[in-house]
Amino acid sequence: MSRMRLSFRYGWGPAAAAVLLVAACGGSTPSTATGSAQTGVAGQVALSVPVAGSGGFNYTQGSYLEGFEFTVAKSISVTALGAYDSNLRNPSSESFMTVPVALYDLTSHTRLGEVSVSAGDAAVGIYRYAPLSSPIALQPGHDYTVAWVSLADYYIASPTLKPSAVNPAITYVAMDGNGPGGLTTTSIMLEPNWFYTESANGLSALNYDLGPNFMFSTS
Repeated sequence: MSRMRLSFRYGWGPAAAAVLLVAACGGSTPSTATGSAQTGVAGQVALSVPVAGSGGFNYTQGSYLEGFEFTVAKSISVTALGAYDSNLRNPSSESFMTVPVALYDLTSHTRLGEVSVSAGDAAVGIYRYAPLSSPIALQPGHDYTVAWVSLADYYIASPTLKPSAVNPAITYVAMDGNGPGGLTTTSIMLEPNWFYTESANGLSALNYDLGPNFMFSTS
């Protein structure tokens, strides 16, 4: 994670950014998480983020559009969309605000589905998930993204995930945002238009920010 990004986005100088980078580097390999009938959602998660050991820190300085772009090698069906709830990681850290989470086909520029995730929705790991009204089938050959608008909720800045956090059924392509550098705030859902790609930036793309997630099933 670059000090420039910490300094410009979070308003800190290089010394403070360096301290936070050192503090955030204690990540561990996450275990695979799934939902169940008991949680009200079912399926595999796209990103497995442990409750403890994922590094990073809770942060917000405005309402951002954030997400991640991905592709699939085989067909999957998205069953639920999720949002990070900091209270599942650090109890009583905030009053979780209901937030929108959407799934986009970036190839066709189509919003495929959207939910509102609230504090009462099913918790799996550090995310709360709201089921889609019906599963959405994703196909190889398209680029997709899951995105949220954070409103007043925290996201995890500068986590320390390993590549194994990404479910092998998907390929992580980029961290997504809105506007130049992903720094343009918004209170409404938009298709992402800024991409911090893994091909150009390596693992720091996965470890930019964590906000939305999704659950899916395979044939």
